[in-house]
Amino acid sequence: MPIKKVWIEEGCIRCNLSEDTCPEVFHVTDDGATVRPGADFNRHEAKIREAAEGCPVSVIKFEEA
Repeated sequence: MPIKKVWIEEGCIRCNLSEDTCPEVFHVTDDGATVRPGADFNRHEAKIREAAEGCPVSVIKFEEA
């Protein structure tokens, strides 16, 4: 199923895994990770799923259409 929404919950430890895995969608800042505005979730679906599965604190979430 296509991904329609991606977000980062509280608790990000800024390990850079999200941005290293999918820099087109995720950006790590001093405050934690964010989702880039206007990111194309469908184009990067596999990398979003990989980042969510690999997150050591399980804060990368997504919603399928």
